[in-house]
Parts: sequence; C-alpha cells; structure tokens
Amino acid sequence: MFEIRVHGLGGQGAVTLCTWTAQAGHTAGRQVQAFPFFGAERRGAPVKAFVRLDDDPIDLRSQVYRPDLLVVMSQDLIGLALSEGITPEGRLLINGDKALAERSAERFGRDIFYVDATGIAFDLGLDFDGMPMVNLPMYGTVARMAGAGSLEEILEVVRPIAERTKNPDAYMTAVTRGWDSESFAERSNGATGEYSAEEVGLDISRTGVTPFEP
Repeated sequence: MFEIRVHGLGGQGAVTLCTWTAQAGHTAGRQVQAFPFFGAERRGAPVKAFVRLDDDPIDLRSQVYRPDLLVVMSQDLIGLALSEGITPEGRLLINGDKALAERSAERFGRDIFYVDATGIAFDLGLDFDGMPMVNLPMYGTVARMAGAGSLEEILEVVRPIAERTKNPDAYMTAVTRGWDSESFAERSNGATGEYSAEEVGLDISRTGVTPFEP
C-alpha cells in the first residue's frame, strides 16, 4: 500500500488534488481511497487530505499517520506537516522553489523534493479568486511520485474539467509541467533530521492550529 497525506490551506485545492490522484490510480487499475479531514472550514485555514493506493482491497478507514509521501502545498505548513508524522523512508514534497527547498532541507534536516507549483500556475495564468491553482502542477508531480498512472492516464482525469474552461490547454500544460518539474534538495551533512519545538511552533503560530496527535 502507498499512502499520501496532503497539507494545504483552504482554497489551494488539497482535497481536489487527492481526488484526482485517486481517480488516476483507479483508471490505472489500482484500488484507491481518498478523503479529507477538515478543521475550521474556511478559506485559508489548514486542510488535510489523504490518498491510499494498493493492488489489493483497502480495508483501513483511519487517517494516514505515517505517509510514504508527505505533500505540503504552503511553506507555512512544513513544520506542522512533519510533526504529524512520516515514515523513516518517506519522501517530502513541497510547493516551492530551489531556495525554499534548500532552506527547508537545512532547517528540518531532511531531503526534500520540490516543485514550484505557484510559479507554474502564475506563468500559465491559472488562478481562482486570486489564488494560484497550485493543485494542477502538484497533481502531476504527486501522481508520478506515487505511481498512480501514466502521464496520459492522469491527463485524462482533468481533461473534462479543462474542456469546460476558457483555457483548457493551460490546465493540461500545468499538469504536464508538474509531472516533469519535480526537483530535489539534499539536507546538509551536519543536519540530523530533528528539529525543535520552537521551529515547529513558528509554523503552528502562523496557521493557528495545534498538531494532531494520533
């Protein structure tokens, strides 16, 4: 089983991202599960969503506490997301550029995968009520890292949505660029993979939530 947990802010499309990933996996013949967990249901509030992919039927109904892939759509949530758990060999994917990824790798002592989903969305003119549609490029990256399907299969999931918009090519291009654009930042040799409560607390104070303890 491959488990994904996504942390985002209301309006970034975290739940839709998970739904698309599960749909792609289902199209590719996998057993899938996707569901959200809401705190304060308002725009800009922290949101969590989950995906499971497996070749066998999935009987679990709990949240994902130790994901194989931890996805963070807002830089303010990186510390909070890590504090809620990840497998020792799990991969961390953030929405950000090289500079942010390198700073985060140093700060949190973890290798970090990153894709500049915000930059891709702005470059293609993709926004909803003023917020960049970062879930489109991140969907491409997440689906590839999770092995949810081929590029053609994941594009078919968003094609019906794209065709109802004024710029369908931008939707498809955003997903394709996400598929192709994921990069990697290594932690420094002196980093331990541990971080203080104060470091995590900085992110928590900015989001106004408390880490969930399973």
